[in-house]
Amino acid sequence: MYHSIKKALADEAAFLQRRYPTLANRNGTPYLAKTLNRLLMHHIRDCLPELKTRVTMMMSQFQSLLNSYGDDVQDKAQTLLQIITKFNAAYCQTIEGTARNIETTELIHPLACLTQMDILTAIRNATGPRPALFVPEVSFELLVKRQIRRLEEPSMRCVELVHEEMQRIIQFCGTEVQQEMLRFPKLHEKIVDVVTQLLRKNVYHPPTA
Repeated sequence: MYHSIKKALADEAAFLQRRYPTLANRNGTPYLAKTLNRLLMHHIRDCLPELKTRVTMMMSQFQSLLNSYGDDVQDKAQTLLQIITKFNAAYCQTIEGTARNIETTELIHPLACLTQMDILTAIRNATGPRPALFVPEVSFELLVKRQIRRLEEPSMRCVELVHEEMQRIIQFCGTEVQQEMLRFPKLHEKIVDVVTQLLRKNVYHPPTA
């Protein structure tokens, strides 16, 4: 049989008064509710200053983040075009800029490993016993082809280095563009993907027969 809360509380109070009269005022549901309420208020009072400080700091941080995103986007197409245009300009400016320290240690001299004796030997082999007034075409072609073959490997390495640098520039070109990319991370991801594919397509070509 169910009883109302009011009757249950009355029965509880009567029971405590009858069986434990000296403890009745410090036991029971009403006393427990008051005690828990007091403990909760003390806990809130102790934690509130720290909680208020944390909330204030978080509000300030997120407000700064919100301000960094700029004004509301009114025209999505125009905003998209502006961001892509800014990225394109920043990327081109980075490529066209001049570095303070220019690397020269890896430059290749076109006549390296080609001595004067090599040239004279090639000329003599091409002319035979006949004296030559001009450098024979055969010997010139032989020497030039050999030197060109030496340039193939460093040239390919140069292409790889340029590609790596152009790839790196995508992530670090233009402070203003970087801020826009933080605002639209999915757009940033798509731009990086498109430019990466474009670089790969235009840099690497299959060898021709």
